[in-house]
This record gives sequence, C-alpha cells and structure tokens, in this order.
Amino acid sequence: MAIHTKAEALAIIRRAYGPDLADSIAGQLPDQIDPDNEADADLLFRLGVTREGLVDSLGGEL
Repeated sequence: MAIHTKAEALAIIRRAYGPDLADSIAGQLPDQIDPDNEADADLLFRLGVTREGLVDSLGGEL
C-alpha cells in the first residue's frame, strides 16, 4: 500500500466500511496515512479498519 492523504483514506474507508465509520473516525486520522507504517496500521486497527477488512470489502481493489 502507499501513503494516502486523509481524504483519500476516508474515501477508501467509506467505500469499504460505509459512511458511518468514515465519518466517526475522520477527526482521529492524521493528514497522511501509511498503512505499512506500524503506528498508522495500529491506529487504523484501533479505529476498526484492517487491511484484511479493506481487501475483503473492496475485492482486492487496493
């Protein structure tokens, strides 16, 4: 995965998990997110977003 802006990440999360989760975590995300970075991946996990969940929901589109 690549580094995403907050807006890009929220768009992906919105497609994968729906607008409710995206809207509820928007204020907790940094301006840039790197899912390959351990700290960012941990934050996403704590917010309910996982790589597996994204891949499953998006059918491998990432």
